[in-house]
Parts: sequence; structure tokens; C-alpha cells
Amino acid sequence: MDNRIIDFLYPPRCPVCDGLRPIGAPRCHPECRRKLTPVGSCTCMLCGKPVPDETAEYCYDCASRGESSFERGVSVYLYEGDIRDSMVRFKFHRREEYAGWYAEELLASQGGKLTEFAAEAVIPVPIHRRKMRHRGYNQAERIARELADNLDLPMYEDFLMRNRYTVPQKELSNHERIRNLMRALEPGWQAEVLARKGSVPKRVILVDDIYTTGSTLEACSAVLHRTGVEHVMAATVCIGGGYS
Repeated sequence: MDNRIIDFLYPPRCPVCDGLRPIGAPRCHPECRRKLTPVGSCTCMLCGKPVPDETAEYCYDCASRGESSFERGVSVYLYEGDIRDSMVRFKFHRREEYAGWYAEELLASQGGKLTEFAAEAVIPVPIHRRKMRHRGYNQAERIARELADNLDLPMYEDFLMRNRYTVPQKELSNHERIRNLMRALEPGWQAEVLARKGSVPKRVILVDDIYTTGSTLEACSAVLHRTGVEHVMAATVCIGGGYS
């Protein structure tokens, strides 16, 4: 169907305020974009969280955790205010069309680092089939697909799979969270097919919507290494603060 017809039937909305925007206008209202807080240039050398100044190499979480399964992380906005509300609509209220703008922002902010990494594929963080039935789609997959299209890379949505439903783990330590998540993750059918062909990608971009403690990305990266992936870069739209 022609994009103009789609826009007429389903008027495009700003991903920040969810208000209607003129057909052909930028994906996000300029005044809404100005309300968001970019991560900035002083960031953790590993995960990409903001740090107080250039003398701090790592955020508190990464300094405490030590060695990581992914080599570095990049993100665009601090997870607060309007972008937090946007993510809620994206994940739970079927605003999957926001994914195109999220990918655009990742490329505009971190495109240089993503390109320099020389990835061979893009892989989304998987969700359990129970969440898939409830939401109708995997939000990480939607962002990953848009990002892969823009980077001209293959996107393997079934390279990883969740075999177990995990409940919120707020009371657990970061180490315990990672251990639980690793038990819930396993290589998917695409990983098995590529392994048989001897064509498992060595460098991949692992995509999720939000980075908080890093437990999910750490667990996914560890499983990716088991499949033969050697280098992992994590890319998220939003990230928590790194000062505490």
C-alpha cells in the first residue's frame, strides 16, 4: 500500500507526545525533542551510562561488576520524563511505529560508533512467548529491524530465545539476576542453522529498548558467545543514570 494512503488511514504520531503530526513532517515534533535529555559525551567506557566527568572511566555498576560479556554499549537518551512515557506506550500500548524514530535517533547520535564496530548482524533481545502474546510484538525486534535496515545488515530475530518466563527481580543482586536470566535464555533456531553452515556472525549489535542494570544484555551476550559470536556491542534507546 502507498505510504501516503497509510498516513491518511493511520495519521502519524509524534513518538514523544503521541500527538498527530503533519504528513511529511519530521517523525518527532521539534519542540518535543528538545524536552529530552541526551546521554551526553561523558559516558562509561563500557556500558555508555553518563558519568560525572571525563576523569571517571566507568559507572558504578560496571566498576562493581568487573569484566563484561559485551564490549561496549551506546544509547541516546536518559530514561526519564517524556521518553519514559514514550517507551511505555511503545511497549504496552501498541505504538510500534515509534521504532523507526528510535532507530533514527540511535543512528544520529551513535552512528559513528555503530559503523566503526563493523558488525555483521543485528540481534534483538528476545521476549518470552507469554509476553509476545500479550503485547503482540517484541519491541526490541522492532527497533533492531529498523536499525539493521539502515545499516544494511541482516537481522536475526530468532538467534536467541527465552525458554522460561522471568518475573521482576528487583530484590536480587546483579549477579543473581544475570544467573537467572542465563537459565532463561538459549540459542534459537537461527543460531543452530548458521552454526551448521559455519556462518555464525563474529561481530553483532545486540539491541534492546532500555538499559538499566545491564543484567539482560550481559546474559544475552554470554549466550551469544556460546554460539560462536566473538564481539558484542549493545545498543539501546534509553539508559539509566550512572552516578550512584
